[in-house]
Amino acid sequence: MPQILTYDLQLLEKALFSIVVVLLALVANWALSNLIRGRIKDPAQMSSVRMLMRNGIFLISCGIVVAIWLEIGGSLTVAIGIAGAGVAFAAQEVIGSLAGYLNIVSGNLFHIGDRVRIGDVEGDVLDISLLRTTVMEIREWINADQYTGRTVTIANRVVFTDPVFNYTRDWPYLWDEIMIPITYESDWRRAAQLMLDHAQEYSAHIQAPAEKDLQRLTRHYPALQQTSVEPSLYLLMTDNWIQMTFRYVVVARDRRVVRSQLHRELLEHFEQEPTITVASDTFGIVSLPTISTTIATPVAPQPAGSVASPGQSS
Repeated sequence: MPQILTYDLQLLEKALFSIVVVLLALVANWALSNLIRGRIKDPAQMSSVRMLMRNGIFLISCGIVVAIWLEIGGSLTVAIGIAGAGVAFAAQEVIGSLAGYLNIVSGNLFHIGDRVRIGDVEGDVLDISLLRTTVMEIREWINADQYTGRTVTIANRVVFTDPVFNYTRDWPYLWDEIMIPITYESDWRRAAQLMLDHAQEYSAHIQAPAEKDLQRLTRHYPALQQTSVEPSLYLLMTDNWIQMTFRYVVVARDRRVVRSQLHRELLEHFEQEPTITVASDTFGIVSLPTISTTIATPVAPQPAGSVASPGQSS
């Protein structure tokens, strides 16, 4: 009886210690969150720091609680063996996601606020937990770089199997292209000048910071080829029209807005240029083949009960 009482007291003691550890973890998370709130101005950076801090406190507290309860039964070896068997049987996906989380953090794959594409999911990272990443989705039926309104939860383990595209981590700009076909009768030189002027107008204010960030990226990745951030124009002669494509730099999250404004202003400007005509798919009928038709003469029906034979008259 005293042994049973002693064992119950040990269980109660371990339970109380575990509760204290959990409460201390909550208090530490709250205190550190308030401490960094006024020190970090960037909301995305603050969310990343809070995420790392929250997950770190969680791991430490879980380790302490496990260390407290591993002495149950008086045999550390038995407890570790039972825990290992349970983990091997039921937590394979969880371990994969935990390893994926460590890969995300240590490999600097993405942060909160980055625009990424993971497998088939594309959007802005809202949260990174130990097991999963939450993304505000873009594209899908929208067919543009704007939110759909859905949040997508992705298991962290997918970073080992699917490619991770990051639009904003190393260089927060994109090269975008707009193709406009014009007829061969149009003044293509005038059209090219108009397109370059509009592209320069919309990208002039970001060319200097984009060039600076690109040089920094080149120093980090020496294999990256030197390229220009100034607008450029490319021509291609096709069977139906002259394909004119201009390339320009744009902030990654502003691509759709700038693209729409460029299209609208170019259309308005082309309307004022009588020598420029936007081409489209047209089909010209050169000739039609001769169609011969034969119309059969209907035969009058014979009266009922009569039989007509050639040369016989009634």
